[in-house]
Amino acid sequence: MKSTPTISVVILTSDRPHLLEKALTSIHRQQTQPIEVVIVDGSTRFHKETVAVIKAHTNTLHIIKRNTKHSIPYGRTLGAKTAHGDIVVYLDDDCVAHEQYLQKFQQHFKRDPDLTAVIGRIKNAHENNVYAATQFAYYHRGLNHFFPGLKQAAPLLWGRILDCEVMGIRRSTLLSFGFPERHRRYRNDDVELGLRLIKAGKSVFFDPTIIAYATPRVALAPLWTAAFWNGYSDACTAHLYHVNLKEAPYPTFFPVWFIHELYSKTSFGMTKKMWYALLLLLFPIVSRLGKVWYHLHRFI
Repeated sequence: MKSTPTISVVILTSDRPHLLEKALTSIHRQQTQPIEVVIVDGSTRFHKETVAVIKAHTNTLHIIKRNTKHSIPYGRTLGAKTAHGDIVVYLDDDCVAHEQYLQKFQQHFKRDPDLTAVIGRIKNAHENNVYAATQFAYYHRGLNHFFPGLKQAAPLLWGRILDCEVMGIRRSTLLSFGFPERHRRYRNDDVELGLRLIKAGKSVFFDPTIIAYATPRVALAPLWTAAFWNGYSDACTAHLYHVNLKEAPYPTFFPVWFIHELYSKTSFGMTKKMWYALLLLLFPIVSRLGKVWYHLHRFI
């Protein structure tokens, strides 16, 4: 009889106690409970408020708190080192997990003892916000490059879309591979891990029914910040690992995707849809500026 692996949830948070509260509530409501929740806290302005949120959940969840002022990859590694479960499941503090989130991770790892990691997908919690919709449009465009329609579970063969916001991984493997320590704005630590796992022949699975609802950027400035540093991170990853991150088995012709994306936003009025169209066109331009900055930064 196959043993049931234990799960530790790792949540990174920083000055967002109102979002952390929702994330912890979603873990408490899981059909399958973790043996512990490891919270890696980098808060400065709202440290007391964050502690208060954590204390409010200690009666229902076994919580271990660690503090760090280092980078996100460092925090993810610290969380894995602190955890005790067979499986480490990551959930960002701005995400709310579906009630079967942990159960589905556990089922996959119990069914296949050779499985290394499982990733799910993120849904937009603010679908009617144009800034959030822009970010998620490109997120889903990337997923559809590898898994058309996002309807079927499938093995991950390319390693370019690992996402720590919705990832479960065997703790022993994670500790042996680790996360990179690069520029503090580097955002491809999970993609980089995916590339190394696939290169090493590890088994990684994508299940579109494993879902977390994220609260993304809902203003222009943070959207452009994300686009810029995403571009920077892509250029860094492509350069260091000699890979083409855009290469995919099911590429979508941009004009076709662009028109389809506009028509799909039936809840947007004409003015809002025009602004959304402009954002969709500008997002990759800002991302390319981030790529240029990376290459300039190499020679400075």
